[in-house]
Amino acid sequence: QVNTAMHEAKLMEECDELMEIIRQRKQVIAVKIKETKVMKLRKLAQQVANCRQCLERSTVLINQAEHILKENDHARFLQTARNVAERVAMATASSQVLIPDINFNDAFENFALDFSREKKLLEGLDYLTAPNPPAVREELCTASHDTITVHWSSEDEFSVSSYELQYTIYTGQATFLS
Repeated sequence: QVNTAMHEAKLMEECDELMEIIRQRKQVIAVKIKETKVMKLRKLAQQVANCRQCLERSTVLINQAEHILKENDHARFLQTARNVAERVAMATASSQVLIPDINFNDAFENFALDFSREKKLLEGLDYLTAPNPPAVREELCTASHDTITVHWSSEDEFSVSSYELQYTIYTGQATFLS
């Protein structure tokens, strides 16, 4: 009972720690998303302001052009028309700069949330158990003057990356480990 209570307490402690880490990361990511939203809204507000200014200037130019078209004095018309035409050309060129910088479909392309690896790790949480010892296959083992070959197999689910086999050769004068 004491051992079970100790393991249950440890489990609760570890799970609470994992949940706290997740909660903190959630807050950090949420702040980043909100900061990006604010930045993009500022850019859009600036673009809207620029478009409004351009619209106001264009409206003034259109009104001036309409007023000049009503001019009956040909000499005066020619004098003012060139000035208005130059201003219209400049306004047209400057309006090309007003193409929006933000693609609304890719507004959050920098945020790729993929928790599949973490979910898989969390789903695999379990007690660690020691792997079963390998079974030596004596029928495949061999020995000669200076070589020993040992074969073994493991039916465990854990993959063993390597085993080390050490043996001693006694030569009468010195012992060395191979």
